[in-house]
Amino acid sequence: MRIIGEQRKYAGTANLRAVALTLTYRDAKLFCSKHISTFLDRLRRALKRLGHSLPYIWVLERASQFHYHLILWLPRNYILDPAKLAKWWTWGSTWVESCRSVKAWGRYMAKFDSIQTLPKGARLYGYGGLDDAGTLALSRATLPRWLQGLLPAGHRARRCPGVGWADMTTGEIYRSPYVWTPRGAVLATASRPTYH
Repeated sequence: MRIIGEQRKYAGTANLRAVALTLTYRDAKLFCSKHISTFLDRLRRALKRLGHSLPYIWVLERASQFHYHLILWLPRNYILDPAKLAKWWTWGSTWVESCRSVKAWGRYMAKFDSIQTLPKGARLYGYGGLDDAGTLALSRATLPRWLQGLLPAGHRARRCPGVGWADMTTGEIYRSPYVWTPRGAVLATASRPTYH
C-alpha cells in the first residue's frame, strides 16, 4: 500500500490514470517468472515511443490458476488495445478496466493469501517506473518508522542482516531500538530480564 501511495502521488503530478489489469495463465505448467518482465517490457517500449514512462506494481497469486494483478499508471489518452494485450500476454487471458478506486484495488492486491501455493523462488510482487525523486520517497516510505525519523532527508538505507541498517550516504549503522520476544516486538530496554 505504501508503494501504491507513492505511485499515486507521482501519477497526480504527471497526470496519469490508474488501470487495473489481471494476467491469467491458462495452464499452471506454463508459469515462468520471466513472463511478467517480458509483458512489462513490451508495454514499456510502446509507451516510450510516445514519450511516456510506465509506473506499475504487480502481485502474483494462485487460486485455480497463476495470475498477476497489476496497477498500471497510463497517460489519460492511452487505451490498452485488447489485440495488443493478447499479443503481449500469450500464456493465457487478460482482463483490464479503469481503476476507479485505487485504494480498494490495492487492498485486494495486497491480501497475499496464496504464498504457500507459489513455486519456490517466485517473486510475490514487483514495482517500478518512478523517477528518482519518487524512487527515493518510496525507499524511505518502506523503511521502519523508527528509522525514518533518524535517517537524514535525501539519504537511503540498506538492511544489513545481523548488524542493523546502513546509511548509503555516510555508512553510519542504525540499530533497531526493538527486539523480538515471545510477546512480540518490545523496546530493547524493556525486554531485559530483572533479577532479584
